[in-house]
Amino acid sequence: MSVRGGVRGAGVVVLGLLLLGACTGGGEPTGDGRSDAAAGAPSPSSRAAEAPPCLPDGTTAAAIGPQDDPTLVAWRGSGTRAVVLAPQNQGGPCQWADQLTRLSDAGYLVASFSWGSDSAASLLGAVDVVRSVGAQQVALVGASKGGTYVAALADEADAVAVVALGPPAEMDGVDARAETSTYDGPLLVVASTNDGDVAVGSSRWVSRLDDPTTFLELPGGAHGVELFATAHRDQVQAAIDRVLAEGLGG
Repeated sequence: MSVRGGVRGAGVVVLGLLLLGACTGGGEPTGDGRSDAAAGAPSPSSRAAEAPPCLPDGTTAAAIGPQDDPTLVAWRGSGTRAVVLAPQNQGGPCQWADQLTRLSDAGYLVASFSWGSDSAASLLGAVDVVRSVGAQQVALVGASKGGTYVAALADEADAVAVVALGPPAEMDGVDARAETSTYDGPLLVVASTNDGDVAVGSSRWVSRLDDPTTFLELPGGAHGVELFATAHRDQVQAAIDRVLAEGLGG
């Protein structure tokens, strides 16, 4: 199976970050030089980082995990309701730039991240980041590999909602099948009938086979985040929004 690009061990992270200028998507400074999104308790395990220029103004970033194998976490927005966007294999926050903008503009605290060699630690570390800046509820959205991991780690992340776009049922030894999961919250799996990277039947196993409302099959061959570049973009976004509202309220 080919999957295009795109445990816990990161600890509680972020904060005490440098202001990033508009050219790198930084936020406005507080009185102590930190961005608004990063103001809070100190976190010595994080390192200041520049947000990728692909991300919108107001984005803050930090590096977490080992110095020689870091995970970059970038987030925008504020509040107690957070969405963590997990990228495809070898991907990062830039894959989610449009959705990070859209969802943070809708009032959520939204983060995405890059994969380190310990993929589970990267995802769970990003969840720790948003919790450390104020999130009390966290929803997970992932594409391809990211979809596998958000479904498989939903309970460990204490997620309140999960959306997976074109996820393999198993990847890197991680089993995302709903029948093996104890997560019972709002769930949606979206897949394309002719996805050439992950067979639609594999993605279907990530949904609850006894609950057809947890699976949305769309015509075409778009894989993962490519769904946002098709005629189904609005339908996919509306479906994501429904699941987020169910889990996060509002």
